[in-house]
Amino acid sequence: MTFALAATLTAMPALAAEFSYDFVACTHGTSKMLESGPDLVALGAESWGIVANSTTKEWENATTHCVGYMRIVGGKPVGKGVCKWVYPTGDTAVGEWEMPATGENSFTWLAGAGKLKGIQGGGSFQTITKAKPVEAGTGQSCRRDWGKYTVPAAG
Repeated sequence: MTFALAATLTAMPALAAEFSYDFVACTHGTSKMLESGPDLVALGAESWGIVANSTTKEWENATTHCVGYMRIVGGKPVGKGVCKWVYPTGDTAVGEWEMPATGENSFTWLAGAGKLKGIQGGGSFQTITKAKPVEAGTGQSCRRDWGKYTVPAAG
């Protein structure tokens, strides 16, 4: 009986640890215009950034690299892309961002490595400041990211 109980406990999956995040990341990016007309603006974008302030210690000074596309039709921006995040400890996670026409931005964690291996969950993001570009084809901005994620508990 003791052996059966021990075998059952050993076979149980490890519980996932849940974390919340809430930070401000500031980025610098470049864009490549594909179309710029009265009916449609379409462009590809790439950006790099750093977490400027965070309520979550793990995300302090994390860096990011994102690629994606945006289109603007009727004054409404729509876009989608992916971002890789790197903790100062070297742990990484990749997620997908989406800006639908409804304006309800979302971010979904897709995969991770190190302490973020098996990451799942997501949240939202919102641009909080956007500066005048230093050069044409570039952009500088800060945004707030917040949400929750889980990673399998260390076993």
